Amino acid sequence: MLDSIKQYPVLPTAILLALIIRLFTSGLSWVGVVALSLATIWFGFEMVRWLLRKTSRPAALSSSDDEDLIPPDNLISLVYFLSERRDAEEASIRTCVSNALGIKFNTANTNSEYFVIQFTPPDEARGTDDGIKHFMVRIPQGLFAVLVSDQPYISNPGQFAHQSIRDKRLRNAVESHRAWISVDLMDDPSESTTTAAAYQVIGKILAALAGPDCLAIYCPELQRCNEFDLSLIESLSSSSPLALFNEPTFEPIIEISDSNTKMEAAVKEAIKRWPEFIKAFNDRNLEDADRYIAKAEFREGRKCEYMWVAVTDLAENHIKGILMNDPHELMDVHRGAAVTFEMDRLNDWIYPDAQGSHVGGFTLDVLAEGDED
Repeated sequence: MLDSIKQYPVLPTAILLALIIRLFTSGLSWVGVVALSLATIWFGFEMVRWLLRKTSRPAALSSSDDEDLIPPDNLISLVYFLSERRDAEEASIRTCVSNALGIKFNTANTNSEYFVIQFTPPDEARGTDDGIKHFMVRIPQGLFAVLVSDQPYISNPGQFAHQSIRDKRLRNAVESHRAWISVDLMDDPSESTTTAAAYQVIGKILAALAGPDCLAIYCPELQRCNEFDLSLIESLSSSSPLALFNEPTFEPIIEISDSNTKMEAAVKEAIKRWPEFIKAFNDRNLEDADRYIAKAEFREGRKCEYMWVAVTDLAENHIKGILMNDPHELMDVHRGAAVTFEMDRLNDWIYPDAQGSHVGGFTLDVLAEGDED
């Protein structure tokens, strides 16, 4: 904090204040007016450099056995994890911001109050290249930055993903990312109108920056990450963009080893007590018809996934229903599809009792525990 105060642009501030005082007390000659204009530009550029220095961060965040992803304190930001590096130029970022917020930037006027410019942080000016392109965005809502990196956000994505993420979908997305792009609030969060308002601006800009290279979206402040899908663009553009972190984008896929004895016992109990499900299904109320669900194994060649099915019909040797999950690797089935599976593929089941509590779900506790056998 003391170092940041020491680096504050004192000289351009003092010159600008002196010229302003002179202007209001005794006026300025044409030379003074030119000096005032130059001092204003100098002050603006030095202020941006100071703000950059205050909020600069490394290109990649380290992870270790003892420490997960720890973002800088009070960083108001949203980040895309990208499958490949993205080429970004000042004009393209300006266009995205303009389209997202409906702001028209006057590029012909170098003294324009609102602008999008590419900037070189002080560390890079001294020869330390962190692989990040910095774009400053000055708009009526405040000062923001768009950062575009050609390196992973985490120093060892594979190691971090396997240590910290149980959901196979999200783990694969984080593990395979090779670059990132973020939108950050550059103003002091405590001085902004509201953090929520800043996130609304950030979300809209990030929605305009979405592309097929987006694998996941991350919020440093919440330390939450979700797999990216185009359906999230609507949430990003809404008044509550952080709501997209309330639930996983897709149904999580949790891997359990074949040698897990607890899972084996849970599946055996589900199969043994299957007649309970049959009786309850035959006696069900129509209002609760969609709450009778079963989990089954689905295979395509060597690929296998366990997914939930809303049961619609029971027969002696097979079960019919509507698939409730989006597969991760399987290609022949999809969420909402009518499916039929044989009894030997049954893995678990759930139905509501008379009090509304669930019966079954024998494998859920095992999945929650993980492979701690």
